[in-house]
Amino acid sequence: MNENITYSAAMARLEEIMSHIQGGNVDIDKLTQELAEAQQLIDFCRSRIFKVDEDVKKMLDTLSDEL
Repeated sequence: MNENITYSAAMARLEEIMSHIQGGNVDIDKLTQELAEAQQLIDFCRSRIFKVDEDVKKMLDTLSDEL
């Protein structure tokens, strides 16, 4: 997976993979590869969400302390 990928790009790629799988458009020989990529994308997106959540909580705490 590209290490400079954005959350939006990762989600778009994940949606593309899921569309292939759900539509039956995935070559059986590439299914494992597609699923592995999807898992990496899910892990990446989950970590970004947790990171943003932590950052927002810190910012809110700082604002709360300043008020």
